[in-house]
Amino acid sequence: GVQNFVRHHLGQRFIEPPPFDLSLAYPDSTPTLPLIFVLSSGADPVKVLREYARTTGMADKLESISLGQGQGPKAEKMIKEGKDMGKWV
Repeated sequence: GVQNFVRHHLGQRFIEPPPFDLSLAYPDSTPTLPLIFVLSSGADPVKVLREYARTTGMADKLESISLGQGQGPKAEKMIKEGKDMGKWV
């Protein structure tokens, strides 16, 4: 309903999300204002994130974890270590 209305009156570009460009978003982050990926089903930024880490010299400091199945405590530990050691989590 609403999507059809928006598409008809404003155009398709108002229905589709813009492509995400990590190199444009990263400069807005800081150690106290990190980028956090909240993903929808089927979304997987890992390849883009790993490539960006490689091009910025952070590949060896990148760690990732998928939450669920009791991974919360492990993720908390990784975040604390990342903060203390300058890693990307």
